[in-house]
Amino acid sequence: MNKLITIDYFKRIILKNKVPNISKDNIREFTVGKNYFYELTDKQQLLVQFQIFNKLSNNIELNNAAIAFRKDLSYLHLFEPHRKNYNFIRLDIRSFFHSIQIDDIREVLKVYIPKDEYIDKKEKQSVLDAFINLVTYKIPSTSKNEKFKGKRVLPMGFQTSPIISNIVFRQLDILIQKLCSSHEIVYTRYADDMLFSSSKNRTYVHTDDFIKEIRIILSTMDFKLNEHKTLKARHTLSLNGYTIQYSDISTMKSKKKIIIHNESELHELRLSHKKTDIVKKIIHMIVTEKKEPEVILKKLFQYKINLKFIPSETLKNKYSHEQLLNKILGYRSYLISIIQFNKLYYCTQDKTIDKYIKIINDLEKIATQYRMKIEKLERKIDKEKKRIKSILMQPIDKLQFTIWEKDALSEVGYTTLNSLKGVTEKHLYGNIKGIGEVKAKNIVSIVNKELSKTKSRI
Repeated sequence: MNKLITIDYFKRIILKNKVPNISKDNIREFTVGKNYFYELTDKQQLLVQFQIFNKLSNNIELNNAAIAFRKDLSYLHLFEPHRKNYNFIRLDIRSFFHSIQIDDIREVLKVYIPKDEYIDKKEKQSVLDAFINLVTYKIPSTSKNEKFKGKRVLPMGFQTSPIISNIVFRQLDILIQKLCSSHEIVYTRYADDMLFSSSKNRTYVHTDDFIKEIRIILSTMDFKLNEHKTLKARHTLSLNGYTIQYSDISTMKSKKKIIIHNESELHELRLSHKKTDIVKKIIHMIVTEKKEPEVILKKLFQYKINLKFIPSETLKNKYSHEQLLNKILGYRSYLISIIQFNKLYYCTQDKTIDKYIKIINDLEKIATQYRMKIEKLERKIDKEKKRIKSILMQPIDKLQFTIWEKDALSEVGYTTLNSLKGVTEKHLYGNIKGIGEVKAKNIVSIVNKELSKTKSRI
């Protein structure tokens, strides 16, 4: 077959006749929760990764069980195939990205990358090796990532990692599907989240034997389950803010649409009560209780605003409004996604949709108010910044120095009040010839008096 990734992709990042390993100098390591992420900062390497991502995404067919990181699919597609089932189980793959073996990447991707085409004329580095160097990262021994430091991984945070993970895992998806098909079990996967379900009278999905078989399949590529994240449910499954609720009343299908005699007959996909309750509490605390955003953030989300880094009340107020606005817009997006998804799959009751629309309208009113408040605070902050800047940029001839002091300061480069920030009598003795104790003290006194005017008033 035609090879997808050739030497042409790497020409811009070849150094000394090879594509080097990703340097730790080009990586920003950070954590989200307990997970370590790695952000590539080199623009040329980022561009090549982007080109490779597009090539792989557009040309390699993935298994239909894989939902994550795919065009036109969302997290809701993980749930939809299970909506009419009764027995559910979620299994989680431990350290999914960082557990993918480099040899497995090489083995799976060699079909699409020529191993007999070389970066250099001396044939020391193949295109496949160059590809591995670009899409993987050896976590340095100085990393805080204790579990994987010193190991080469497919990093969470690289643009190419999601598509590569889906390609590598495809053969396991197929094996899992075959197992599930033999037991009439539905299977979907969103990265490390594997979701299984079956009808009311098919209970094998909840057995230890089923989990054992999944564990064996995963072990063929050295994956392991996060046993403490296993979640079993009957009738109703709530997972990551979404809920599937089974209806005991059967539905009938016409050729064009589902005929529902009563909305209670609908097998429903909706937001979890926990998530909608938080949204309702936000609205109630803002509209009814008139609580400030800092109070809401602390009570509902355990936010603690560090005054050491946000020194003024106005800045703190602006920051807390921005943080709560981000939360509001996030929940609004959740609700809109359900409404849009429902238009395609009719998976949520009309009365639930009506509730969501009302909540969205309430959130949009609050968001408008918060945006106006933030803009007002920004104008206040900008005005204060200009006031402080005007004081600091005063030329020294506008300050109450003597003519001799002004001339002496100008000669050594002191031209504005800002240039005199931090000046001490010792500095003046060392820089200005002939300055006496009286003049030095006078200069420092005037500078400190003027600088005191720059103390923030907001």
